[in-house]
Amino acid sequence: MPTDTIAPAAVAAGPSLAPAAHGDWLPALGRLAAATGATVSANTGWDLDWERDRVARAGADPHRTPHLSVRIHEDEVMIGPLWAPGTDAGCAACAEVRERTVLDHPLVGDLTRPAATPAAPAAVLPGLLGIAVDHLAARPLAPGEAYAVTVHGTRRHHIARSFHCPACGPSDRDLTATAEPPAHRTLVPRPAVPGDSTRTAASRLVERGVLRERLLDDRFGPVRGILRESRTPFAMSMAVVADAPAMGHGRARTFAETEPVAVLEAYERLGGYPYDIPLLTERSYNDVAEHAVDPGTLGRYTAEQLAHPTSRATPFTADTPMDWAWGHDLADGRPLLVPADHAFYQYEYAYRRDRRAARVAGAARRRHYFFDCSSGCAVGANHEEATLHSLFELAERDAFLTSWFRAAPLPHIPVATLTDPTSRAMVELIRSRGFDVHVLVATRDIELPVVWVIAVNEKNPFPATFSSAGSGADPDAAIRGALREVAQLVTNPVDWTRQDVEPMVENPWLVEELADHVRFSSLPETRGRALSGLGGPAVTPAEAFPDWPGRLERAADGDVRGTLEYVTGLFADAGLDRIVIVDQTSREHADAGISVARAVVPGILPMCFGHAQQRLDGLPRLRAALSGTDQEHRAIPYDPHPFP
Repeated sequence: MPTDTIAPAAVAAGPSLAPAAHGDWLPALGRLAAATGATVSANTGWDLDWERDRVARAGADPHRTPHLSVRIHEDEVMIGPLWAPGTDAGCAACAEVRERTVLDHPLVGDLTRPAATPAAPAAVLPGLLGIAVDHLAARPLAPGEAYAVTVHGTRRHHIARSFHCPACGPSDRDLTATAEPPAHRTLVPRPAVPGDSTRTAASRLVERGVLRERLLDDRFGPVRGILRESRTPFAMSMAVVADAPAMGHGRARTFAETEPVAVLEAYERLGGYPYDIPLLTERSYNDVAEHAVDPGTLGRYTAEQLAHPTSRATPFTADTPMDWAWGHDLADGRPLLVPADHAFYQYEYAYRRDRRAARVAGAARRRHYFFDCSSGCAVGANHEEATLHSLFELAERDAFLTSWFRAAPLPHIPVATLTDPTSRAMVELIRSRGFDVHVLVATRDIELPVVWVIAVNEKNPFPATFSSAGSGADPDAAIRGALREVAQLVTNPVDWTRQDVEPMVENPWLVEELADHVRFSSLPETRGRALSGLGGPAVTPAEAFPDWPGRLERAADGDVRGTLEYVTGLFADAGLDRIVIVDQTSREHADAGISVARAVVPGILPMCFGHAQQRLDGLPRLRAALSGTDQEHRAIPYDPHPFP
């Protein structure tokens, strides 16, 4: 690319900066280079080829000199971000990607074209840039930091790296895995928070303001805003992350506590697609069987389901070419391949050759061998913590589904025996809306605390029932979490009518997505099925979950790794002795200090939404659990579950 270099040598002018304008900008740009110690490039508007060239030059510099891109617009000069090779600093192209993403600009997927037509800069801007340089000399830019100078004022921004960046992001070669297995992965000791063996003591992820300071920026994101929900009867925040498929939600006692939880949930969802994680493509199971999980052990769809018009899955055999991601066996660290659309629940075969298009392109019907949800995905401060919480979630969903499909009475915890103040408040709130509350003990062969909470409308026939589940090392926290979710369902306005969903009773194939399950269970005609778990013996929380969380604290011995090893043993005792962990951590997660893991457990009951999407065939544990019940000889798909 032709460029005109203007003195001093550390300053370069891009192709759109007219030579006649050099004299206006040179003094301030030269001082900027001197003040920052960086090479400086200046251009009018956006030019991807120019910015990519400057990043490549800076990256190849043996002295690793930082680089500062200056982009001159009609009413603004954007200085930076300061890009330092070998760090997690975002570059100018990262900033361009992020701003277009936040704006939902139509050219978000095409940075080869400017987002706006270049116009002549305001005459006052060179002088304002000179003044801004004085401020930067007193308070220099940190790596990844940018400084916007406008006719209305100045503002600093932190630019997080983007995996969509066409300048410093992953190349096509980086995204292609080899058939050669990666190295084994061993678990690392992680000292735990005193009194909570599930969280790492060194973590600051839930500390007030930490994630907000790192990630929140209304112009560049990645978190563009944190909203407070005013309609819920408890503190709830929602984190808006432009790249994530949905907002993250946080519920707690105070809004300050909800913020980091909301951000972490949004980042968990962001891990559902392998944006910068290598994949092995177009290999059949027979090709890779030596180093792969058998897809047939993950649950199968019936022929009737696959043939139904609402099916979103494609039949496969051991000879069907598919895409794979590397995971690691939790027991011995051995690398194992997992089908890509099971390892990453948002995986799209249609867009795998252009991953940057996956977040902006839509498809009415997708091609999947596994049509999954986020169940089993979890975040943490490190791999061990994220893995632990992914197993807690899988145990919760497995226990809930098993209890639902058995349709047999479960032990219940009378709400009068609850001592947790928040749980008692949630019960009173639910009751005030005309619903009775039942807390059922759903734990089965994986001996972790799991509860199923059912709210039953005693005032009106519609909506009839709402359900949720909770799990965790602390039974009080598990009950509290499930009650919060049911309380939200009870207090939210019902945005569907009985007439809208009544056809589902006669034709459950109309249950196609998550929201349909909640609507189905709101029908009076389904009330009897929803209450099939009632009628079991009354137990106290201590009787239901004896010595929890004490038994876990002792087994952990102050280390999250010890907790994980103990929980892994509980899975093995239930016959689930193979656990493969897929590390979903992208560089965006790692830069924020977040790890994301998905646990893949052959034989466990998968949480699926949609009647045609129930992946329950070929699961011996389920057949054994149904043995001796009225449900034993029913055909798949079973009654739609009420999980929200």
